[in-house]
Amino acid sequence: MRLLGFACVMLAALFFGSLGPAERVAFQYGVSPAGVSLVRAAAGALVMGSFALFKDPRALVPGFSDGWKYALSGLFGVVFVYYLSNIAFVTIPVGLTVILFYINPVWTALGAAALGKEPFTRIRFAALAAGLAGVWVAVGGVSGASVEDLDMAGAAFAVASGAGFSFFILNGRYGTGREEPFKTLVQMFLWGSLMMGVIAFSRGEVPDLRGLPLPALLALAHLALLPTLASYVLISFALKHIPGTAASITSMSEIVFAGVMAWALLDELPTAGQVKGALLIVTAVLLLVLEGKLSLTGERGG
Repeated sequence: MRLLGFACVMLAALFFGSLGPAERVAFQYGVSPAGVSLVRAAAGALVMGSFALFKDPRALVPGFSDGWKYALSGLFGVVFVYYLSNIAFVTIPVGLTVILFYINPVWTALGAAALGKEPFTRIRFAALAAGLAGVWVAVGGVSGASVEDLDMAGAAFAVASGAGFSFFILNGRYGTGREEPFKTLVQMFLWGSLMMGVIAFSRGEVPDLRGLPLPALLALAHLALLPTLASYVLISFALKHIPGTAASITSMSEIVFAGVMAWALLDELPTAGQVKGALLIVTAVLLLVLEGKLSLTGERGG
């Protein structure tokens, strides 16, 4: 089941890797970052809420004692991850956004250690170092940009978005996601869609789906189904079988998939740095997959 957990995260990362091309189509037809985020959250709430009516109607009621916890899952898992990352992508360089977002395994590892749930082993440290180095190399570093040239709000949004993903991982492994995985997923989308509705409405950015051409509608449908619903369900399942830190680092493989899709769909050839970064990321994933065997080998050798 451990290998299945890693496979689920890798598949989710594959779907996440398709975000760039699909969002580019939606933005091209005038859908704003808030509009895209609202569509993804609302679709998730509609599908998961409808499913809950038949599977477990209790999942639709947050309850008084845990309501605030589910609200936080919507805030961090939807608003932070979807909306803040979209803002970052249009205010600072894409490469820098990805680097700042993928600091999130650090927050996950530190959070898990602070909760006393996961030891920060030498193997995880090596995997984390390889993964972060791979992301850095794959996106080409900061490309010489100076602090004075950056939109610091955009940089802060990118970091906050990664922190939101870490919260989702930790909550899924050790919080309400462990105790009530289905209810947590349903409530996350319900609260997230409510919050994104308020944001999009207050900014006058609620998309008019009736006026969008077919390519834009197909792009939004793809964004709602695969990088949103399918990916979150896969990760929620994976967190039952692998540690949060391992899942967070493994999700870095999105960089590899995103590069391949950019080449296949947008005719953007990967650079030598992206290839080298991909190899480092694969190394990080292999270290995590083989962590148990490597630890046993070390103990026997000692």
